[in-house]
Amino acid sequence: MSTLKLILSRGDPLQTDFLTTDNRVSYTSETFTYPRPLHGSRATTTVTRRDPVGGLLQVGVIEWPANPDDRPQVVIGTRSVEMTKTGLYTSPEKFQAQDGRIYEWQISNYRAQLVPLHAGNNAAYIATFLQSPQGFFKAWNRKPSASLFVPPEGIHILDDIVVTFIYFESQWRDRERFRARTWDLPVAAT
Repeated sequence: MSTLKLILSRGDPLQTDFLTTDNRVSYTSETFTYPRPLHGSRATTTVTRRDPVGGLLQVGVIEWPANPDDRPQVVIGTRSVEMTKTGLYTSPEKFQAQDGRIYEWQISNYRAQLVPLHAGNNAAYIATFLQSPQGFFKAWNRKPSASLFVPPEGIHILDDIVVTFIYFESQWRDRERFRARTWDLPVAAT
């Protein structure tokens, strides 16, 4: 068995199809926002998987709270999954997958990578997210692409990988946008 490549049809993991290399939809994420007067808005991301005969199976839900200080709730299948932030100023987050093992999403060289914890120092990545450089594709007038690669060692927890990836990548992008905005703030002269 070779490494599975899931290509994101759109740049936003909250609203995309995860396509196989033969252009079949494997997973879909859809996010709906619910405005609440006086309380801000909250959102729900639903993740579905296509079964072999083309039917849809809901595999995960992420409830995004209106208050940014509250933690989103992640459910995979019927299990509530606790995403635990493991770095003080960094972004790694760990979770327990359906196989009972603990895994951690990390950012390395601006790419999300999933690694099993307690597997030794040379643990292989269970999933890696790669985005093509946008400048190159603009020059060639091609659309930028992004793909989630899952080696055979991760296929048995594929639902866990896809749902937690959507959560983790969205959280990381939000932190990066916030960080970029704070760098752009004017500094008061002293």
